[in-house]
Amino acid sequence: MKNKSRLCIYPKEAALILGRTEKHTYRIFQAIRDCYGLKSNQYVSISLFADYTGLPEEEIRKLLL
Repeated sequence: MKNKSRLCIYPKEAALILGRTEKHTYRIFQAIRDCYGLKSNQYVSISLFADYTGLPEEEIRKLLL
């Protein structure tokens, strides 16, 4: 059975949610990593993405399903 509860979001998915280019979302993800002290190889969680962008986490999760 597939686990529907995800922890991370990828730049390609964020680009669709934000209506931006994938290249721009890579910059946003780097800013998130800098803000929260993550290394460049670490994943960005949905909750960190929601907190940084100010979007409701529940809405992001709905769009990712």
